[in-house]
Amino acid sequence: MRKLIATASTAALLTAGLATPAWAAAPDAPTDVQVAWIGDKIRVTWKDNGEANVVRAEYLNEGQKNIKATTAAGADNEVLIARNLILNRDRIQLTVDAKGADQSVSPAAASPLFDALVPVYPIIEDADLLADGSVRLNRWTQPAIQDATPGDPLDRPASDGYLGAQVVVPGSPAKERMLIPAGATSFTVPPRPRPATITLYAGNEWRESSLHLEGHGRERKVEVGTMAASFSVPAMGVYSHYLDIKTTLKSNLTNFGPPVQLQARPNSASPWKTYGRYNGEVGDTFDTGMASLGERQYRIWVPPAKEVTMLAIKLTPAASTSAKSSKTIAKIYTRGIVASKARAGRMVGLKVQVQPAIDMKAALQKWDGKQWRYVRELALKAGVASIQFRATAPAGTTRYRVLTPPVKVNGLPVLATSTSYFTLTVY
Repeated sequence: MRKLIATASTAALLTAGLATPAWAAAPDAPTDVQVAWIGDKIRVTWKDNGEANVVRAEYLNEGQKNIKATTAAGADNEVLIARNLILNRDRIQLTVDAKGADQSVSPAAASPLFDALVPVYPIIEDADLLADGSVRLNRWTQPAIQDATPGDPLDRPASDGYLGAQVVVPGSPAKERMLIPAGATSFTVPPRPRPATITLYAGNEWRESSLHLEGHGRERKVEVGTMAASFSVPAMGVYSHYLDIKTTLKSNLTNFGPPVQLQARPNSASPWKTYGRYNGEVGDTFDTGMASLGERQYRIWVPPAKEVTMLAIKLTPAASTSAKSSKTIAKIYTRGIVASKARAGRMVGLKVQVQPAIDMKAALQKWDGKQWRYVRELALKAGVASIQFRATAPAGTTRYRVLTPPVKVNGLPVLATSTSYFTLTVY
C-alpha cells in the first residue's frame, strides 16, 4: 500500500506546474441533407452551425467516395452540382460533413438514396433502304433501366427520357438529329445525301447513353453507301463461245460484296432479262461473262443490297450500267479439202460443221486473184455438210473459203461469217 501511495505522490510532483490542454470537441454533424433538381443541376442543402463543409458522392455498391464541392465557414448551406459529375450508378447518396476551425471533422450526414442511371445504349437490329432513298429502322433493342431506388427525390417522369436517330453526312457542318416518338417500334429517316451514317441515341435527365459508360462495347450503325458499276463487253463474240465480260463495282463501303446480275435484251424495245447472277466485290474486277448466242445488248444490274455485321448494317441503292452491244459471228469448223493436192479430174471432199447448228445454205467460194467468187452451195443440215467436187484444170493452187449467211437464232442475229482460206493444188 505504501508503495502505491509513493508512486502516486511521485507522479503528482512530476506534473506539478504543467498547464492542462483544452481539447476542442468535433463539430456537430450537419442535419436535414436534401437533394433536388434546379434546372439541369443538383441542388444540395443542409443545416449546420455555420462551419465549412465538404460534399461527397458515395456510391454504396462500390464503396467509392468522391468530393464534389466544398464551402467556406459562414457560407450558405447550399451547392449546385453539375449532373455529369455524378457517375452512371444506382444507390448513390450525397454526404455533407462539417469542418471546425481546428480542422476537426464531424460525422457525415447523408441525403436520401437516389440513382443516376443513364438509358442503355440502343442497338439497331435491322434496317432497310427504301425506294425513295429513305431508311427505315425496323427494329432496335434497348433493355429497360432497373431502378433500385424507385421514387427517389431525383426521379423524373418517364417522359423525360428520349430516343432519337442521328445522321452524319460527310462534309455537312453538323450532325442532324431527329427524335423518335415515344413507344415507336420502327422509324423512317427521310432521304439524305449518300454516303451517310445513322446511329441511335438515348438520354434522360442525367445525360445521353455512351458505349463507354455501358461497357458492353457493341454498337451497330447503319451505313448508307454509294454504289456504281462499270463493265467491259467485247464488241464481237463467236457463237456458243464464252463472251468475256468483266465488271467493277465502286462504293464508299469496304469489305462489301453485293449480288450482281448480268442482263441482256435483243434491242432497246425489249425488256431486260437476267442471264447470270454473281457475287460481287467492291473494288475488284470480276468475271460476269456468258456464252455469245447472238447480237444483244448487255448491262450490269446491282439490286439494292444489305449486309449485316456485328458493327454495321450496310445498305446500298440499286445501280446499273448503260447498255453495251456485242455482235456474234458463227463458229465454223472445216476439215479442209480431203487430199489438198489432187490430179486434175479427181474428186475431192470437204467437211463443214457450223455453230449455230441449224439448217442453212452456205457457200463455197474461191479467190480469183482479185475477189472471192461463188463456186457452189453448201446445204447444211443441223449445221453439218459434207460435199464432193472435181478438181479441175488449169494446174496450180487455188484458195477456197466457206461463207455462212446471216441468220437469226431465237430471234437473235448471227452475222455472215467466213472461214480463213484453205488451198487445193491441182497438177
